[in-house]
Amino acid sequence: MDNITIRKMRQDDIEQCINIEKSHNIKILSREILENDLKKDSNYYLVATLNNTLIGYIGLSYVLDTADIISIVVKKDYTKKGIASLLLSEIISFCYKKEIKNIFLEVRKSNTPAQTLYNKFGFFKISERKKYYNNIEDAYIFEKKF
Repeated sequence: MDNITIRKMRQDDIEQCINIEKSHNIKILSREILENDLKKDSNYYLVATLNNTLIGYIGLSYVLDTADIISIVVKKDYTKKGIASLLLSEIISFCYKKEIKNIFLEVRKSNTPAQTLYNKFGFFKISERKKYYNNIEDAYIFEKKF
């Protein structure tokens, strides 16, 4: 895994990002949202590539000193290999440089691996949204303060 590169997402990465979501049977962002977000100064998206193959991405929206992690998804074959950690680390570094004071994210109550990752990076659960996902599953809201 020495050939992993983290770089800014480009318009020509969108289709691969959508395909990664589909492989997990999830839909976080539409093509239109990604296309529009990449044009905004208040959004920051990164991709992880291995030998020029896109294997994961992370998205961030920020205003002044507050940011929200929109999504973080890694290709199934590359989960539990540190890719999400690399992406999250880069986003946190970006936020630090931008003098962002608070980073928020939401995660499914059932997604304990993601919660463990977020805790490792200094995020803490601050609240819960009942039946947030499809009016079925609860969401936890996590926050990291600088």
